[in-house]
Amino acid sequence: MSSEPARLPDSTRALHTPIGASRGDNLGELRTTAVRDRDSVGVSPVNTPSSHADSFTPQELAAWRGLREVHARVIHQLDGQMQAVHGPTLSQCEVLILLYDAPGQRMRMTEIADAVLLSRSACTRLVDRLETLGYVTRRAASDDRRGLYTQLTDTGWHVITRAQATYREGVRAAFLNRLRATDLVALGDIWARIRAGAFPSIGRTGRTEPHRLPIPARA
Repeated sequence: MSSEPARLPDSTRALHTPIGASRGDNLGELRTTAVRDRDSVGVSPVNTPSSHADSFTPQELAAWRGLREVHARVIHQLDGQMQAVHGPTLSQCEVLILLYDAPGQRMRMTEIADAVLLSRSACTRLVDRLETLGYVTRRAASDDRRGLYTQLTDTGWHVITRAQATYREGVRAAFLNRLRATDLVALGDIWARIRAGAFPSIGRTGRTEPHRLPIPARA
């Protein structure tokens, strides 16, 4: 995973907002265009399982390997850029962005772990490091004395306020700007379909949770 620092999620909240919604795009029209473009090249909406269970078709390999490579390279590139320009790692910045956007700029640890796609232990180590740096603090929940909130400090606020522009520019430069409007709609539909349960796994809470690609975390 290497590359020159090009740049790469708006605030994390923006990653979960339909692309184009803030620009007033007609998503219904784009969706129709995306389907028409797909049908014009004879691509079926859902992959038909191969009769050769132990082999992949060239199209399947291209789709799977492409996902792995693009994900790894984009994340590595943005991580290096964020550290070089602002200091915190990508994973640290994502936690700070979450807190920046959260009501009262605070969240429970379980909420943070779910949002940044990390295990509970990895999230704890990451937040411990942010607390050591003075970017966050832990506070007891007023409605549950057993629980703790992680809250953004003034220092963390100043750091992430500056870093968010780099974060947005980097995502657009390395990924979003290389897609057509119909690509954005099609990808949004693909990720939604996969998240809906293509590979469900049971979490420790007993809830059915979608399989998720890990984001490298470095404290």
